[in-house]
Amino acid sequence: MHIPDGFLDPKISTGLAGLAGLALAHCFSKVKQAATAVAPQAALAAAGKGARQVGLGSRRVLTKFGESLLMRTAAVASLIFAAQMFNFPIAGGTSGHLIGGVLAVVLAGPFAGTLAVASVLVVQSLFYADGGLLALGANIVNMAVAGALVSYFVYSGLKKVMPEWLSIMLTAWFSVVLAAAVCAAEIALSGTIAFGTVLPAMLKVHVLIGLAEALITIALINLFRQMMPAGEKQ
Repeated sequence: MHIPDGFLDPKISTGLAGLAGLALAHCFSKVKQAATAVAPQAALAAAGKGARQVGLGSRRVLTKFGESLLMRTAAVASLIFAAQMFNFPIAGGTSGHLIGGVLAVVLAGPFAGTLAVASVLVVQSLFYADGGLLALGANIVNMAVAGALVSYFVYSGLKKVMPEWLSIMLTAWFSVVLAAAVCAAEIALSGTIAFGTVLPAMLKVHVLIGLAEALITIALINLFRQMMPAGEKQ
């Protein structure tokens, strides 16, 4: 799923990098609004924030919910990073690993969860050469935007009409198939491989990987929720 450098046309990779940047900026803005609150300058001074900070007009402060959200997001990102270290065999000698998009958005919410997946992809690209630097925007679009953010709204709709555990598993499977289809479209648009060739090849493997994603996702979500303090369980 991680696209290496050289597979995408420079124009395609640049456009996807821009799209990824816009999506992450939107997510960051949403997380900032949810995690902070506007406090009067007088209250900041009384709380010992200092005259310099008040003079700079620094009014947004991190709330208790914000602290909890940031800690949960960091924990989810760490869990995804660790889980992706383990590959599982697939038919035909191929292997796969957890994407973690649905895991992230169920546990941390759509916007923080998307940022968590994107942060894992950045670390993998910079320090582990897992996915090219020039293709980083494409990988973020595939696995963080499509695999997490878009998939959250699928999960949100499904859980209204079926048990949550089933909606999580179906969405986790769908997230892998969606990310694979988007990846195939990017490679085809770049002229690397014809769409009629790359799409069936990607889907054939990732339909199976999606099954493992569904099972691992529901297992890790249940484990994570059991470990969370009672007041923070979703």
